[in-house]
Amino acid sequence: MKRQKILVTGKDIETSYNRTLVILNGFKKLGFEIIEFNFKKFDKHSAKKISELSVEAYFTYIPSFGHKSVSFVKKHSICDVVFDPLISKYMTNIKDYKVYSKISYEALRSLYRDLRSSMKADFLIFDTHAHRDYFIKKYKIPRKKTGIVYVGANTRDFDNETFPDKPSNTKFKIGFIGNFIPLQGVLKILEAAKLLKNEKDIEFILIGNGYEYDQALALQKKYALEQVKFEGRVDYTNLDSYINSFDLCLGIFGNTLKSNLVIPNKIFNYASCGQPVLTMETKAIKEAFKHEENIFLCKAEAGEIAKSIEILKNNPDLRQKIGENGYSMVCKDYNENKIATALLTQYQRFKEN
Repeated sequence: MKRQKILVTGKDIETSYNRTLVILNGFKKLGFEIIEFNFKKFDKHSAKKISELSVEAYFTYIPSFGHKSVSFVKKHSICDVVFDPLISKYMTNIKDYKVYSKISYEALRSLYRDLRSSMKADFLIFDTHAHRDYFIKKYKIPRKKTGIVYVGANTRDFDNETFPDKPSNTKFKIGFIGNFIPLQGVLKILEAAKLLKNEKDIEFILIGNGYEYDQALALQKKYALEQVKFEGRVDYTNLDSYINSFDLCLGIFGNTLKSNLVIPNKIFNYASCGQPVLTMETKAIKEAFKHEENIFLCKAEAGEIAKSIEILKNNPDLRQKIGENGYSMVCKDYNENKIATALLTQYQRFKEN
């Protein structure tokens, strides 16, 4: 019996992005053959190739950030098009980064891309109920053509067996991994570090760089935060080693609209390594996690972050409980297989109705 195929396509798609990697690895584990076609131009060659490759496909999948490809792919795909926007172009460009005015050309273009891609796709997946509700309300998308597929974790790439036991006399290491984008609230982490400046046994390790990286460096210098270390970008294959060297992992603390609607991949990856996680309390995070059971939640304020760090630092039993429960939950319910199965099940239900 031939394996079912899924065509993964779009202009300049990133199949190595964590969200997409989880889904594709899940498809492969479930026995699907993945056909990737990453094209560079919206031309006749690309159109013909999409038509040819989609003939035998179960569906055509456009990964995260592929908004501008949806209309073109839908026009030429023989089978249904499933799109995973992951972000709203309008929310990101106008609400989060606030680079453009609400009445600017960029605002209109972002709105158009969100609306057109949402309407053209046959089926859309969203990473949380809160995020889906935003899209449905703003763009009047029929709920019946949408599904919820959490980001989940690549459990084969993030596990709790890649770092030796930490010596008992080392500093309490607090780790953050991210792209320093507004929703992550990294500047608040620096403000919290300032409040804990006199705690000489605490060390902050920030991995990555991006939009607010220079501002973070400036705050470190301004406040003379010697306990804050910037590691820059780290190779994907080494991330779990870093995570397993931390005593506590930090999620997001941004003031943006998007911060309240998503559960970032870093939180699932931290939990997949069995590490305790501290992040801001939102409606979205509580869709999957429970405070003091498998995560620790606080308000997105420097004082509350610092207070929560002290609580967790002084309560190793609570950290262990959160880490172990988070690990069990993610490995059981949010691994690659479960994430891909969730997508397939909801798509099949959509097709039957």
